[in-house]
Amino acid sequence: MKLLILIGMFILGAVLGSFACCQAWRWRYKIEGKKSLGKRSVCMSCKYKLKWYDNIPVISWLMLRGKCRKCGKSIGWAEILSEVGLGTAFAMLGHVYVLPMVYYWSVLMTRPMSLVILVATVVLTLIMLVVLTILSVYDAKWGELPVILLVLAVGLGAMILGLKVWSTVLDGGDVIQLLISAGCGVVIMAGVCWAIYKVSNERLMGGGDWIMALAVALAIGDWWLALWAMFMANLLGDIIMMPSLIQKGNHVIHFGPFLMIGFVMVIWLGSALPSLFNL
Repeated sequence: MKLLILIGMFILGAVLGSFACCQAWRWRYKIEGKKSLGKRSVCMSCKYKLKWYDNIPVISWLMLRGKCRKCGKSIGWAEILSEVGLGTAFAMLGHVYVLPMVYYWSVLMTRPMSLVILVATVVLTLIMLVVLTILSVYDAKWGELPVILLVLAVGLGAMILGLKVWSTVLDGGDVIQLLISAGCGVVIMAGVCWAIYKVSNERLMGGGDWIMALAVALAIGDWWLALWAMFMANLLGDIIMMPSLIQKGNHVIHFGPFLMIGFVMVIWLGSALPSLFNL
């Protein structure tokens, strides 16, 4: 049962990852005023309309070796990375949220309001991951972050935080402490990104990165986890992008994808991350 749930979550994430990559392209065409790609997915080189068997997440890309069936041109790595990446993220969140819900369903049924909050948190987090994937693909390809999608991500992050506040109230916890911790997380993530953006005059970080960081910080709702997310995002960004930065002499890192990775990692690791008081 555990394995089936995780596989199901991966498949769902891979399907939505394919959707997210497609939407990034559609958004780009809309901004550039180009002709719509239509309702069906197409090859970006020859505009061949893909058949259903060309659109199976992960499998089709591997079977076609990353090339268009008709013209043989490269499909690109964004497609497979978004499918595998979001599929993995969904499976990780399935391990954190869905499996405990299944195991303790009878207990949760005795507290219906808490169950509603938990389900709503899971659904909003998964939706937010899809939005963050669209932003990550767009940022990686074109070095930009569409404002409307950023606002949507911030709205989703605020709603997730609101659910955490509601849950804390039901459990009799300290709401003020939660809000202070969330506020400090916003300063750590969004504040630092904004400062780097301003000081470097966009040479090190773009203007949309701090807004995406704001969305992630709100969804995390904890200053210590926000600090870890920021650390992981920067560490991965430096490791993965360093060869390209040295070779091209470009100091700009498209930070969006790494913010998303940091977000997923702290949700998954959560309580396993070292506490400040245990260092």
